[in-house]
Amino acid sequence: MHSKTKIIGILGGMGPEATLFFYEKIIKFTKANKDQEHIPTLIFSNTKIPDRTNAILKKDNKRIIKELTNTAKILEKSGAKFIVIPCNTAHYYINEIRRSVKIPVLDMIEETAKYISKKNKKIGKNIGLLATKGTLSTEIYQNKFKDFGINILIPKKETQEKVMKAIYDIKANGPSKESRKLIDEAIKELREENKVKLIILGCTELPLLFKKSITENIKRGIIDPMDILAKKAILKAGGKIK
Repeated sequence: MHSKTKIIGILGGMGPEATLFFYEKIIKFTKANKDQEHIPTLIFSNTKIPDRTNAILKKDNKRIIKELTNTAKILEKSGAKFIVIPCNTAHYYINEIRRSVKIPVLDMIEETAKYISKKNKKIGKNIGLLATKGTLSTEIYQNKFKDFGINILIPKKETQEKVMKAIYDIKANGPSKESRKLIDEAIKELREENKVKLIILGCTELPLLFKKSITENIKRGIIDPMDILAKKAILKAGGKIK
């Protein structure tokens, strides 16, 4: 590790297993031959942060903003030089988080849009998105990707209920054959009815069902924004990617 390597601050807890999985990606993607060559990282898995989807749909934002911004401040005071948030829905509050600290806060959704627009020229103008109701209702993906000339397509209402069932099942019980079956059905519907070639796993619980390498998942037409954010964080910290 170079002496100028920056400390990464992970604003986590949404959910805890997704936070762990994200940190595993940082370790996995970092080019290092010994402990000292890995990136110093601070993780605050704040499980007191309220359910993001409920807060957004009920317009009950005061408490969640307080928890998110307090968590960011603690990471900053503890020495983090920038912050990453391995939760898609929480990015609805990214402006409030950014205003609460003086260090940078990376935007996972924007980084994903940049990556896809540069790396995938043959995907067409439409991309499928699997995410929480909260994420879909805010249209944070739709709005960000529109800037890159890409349309975001989402599942039908009844299929979205299956996606939410799978997400909450993963949070409660971990990945299972049943949750994978529900997500596979949603992916099949998006591909067959909308002819999309690429689908974004826009909830950090969903990649727990697809523990493959970036290359393998891309070949299957699946993008995990956490992969992109992890690699961006490593480079921003001054590390090297395998």
